[in-house]
Amino acid sequence: MAAPKADPARCDLLGCGHIASFCSDGTEVDATGLKRPALKNLNVCANHTNWVHSDDAKLFAMTSDSYKKRA
Repeated sequence: MAAPKADPARCDLLGCGHIASFCSDGTEVDATGLKRPALKNLNVCANHTNWVHSDDAKLFAMTSDSYKKRA
């Protein structure tokens, strides 16, 4: 019998749910030119790559139990 497969990681942006294309490592460059730092360990899809720099992402990191377990 084959071992069960884990579900692919999903985008952490609330309401998105797309499969994540990468997990941030904190070195990503802010595409808006505001030079905001990126948060580490956020799963994001290709549509939300700049979300790791946002205030919403910071709020997610402070309140999400799943993120705290990952970090």
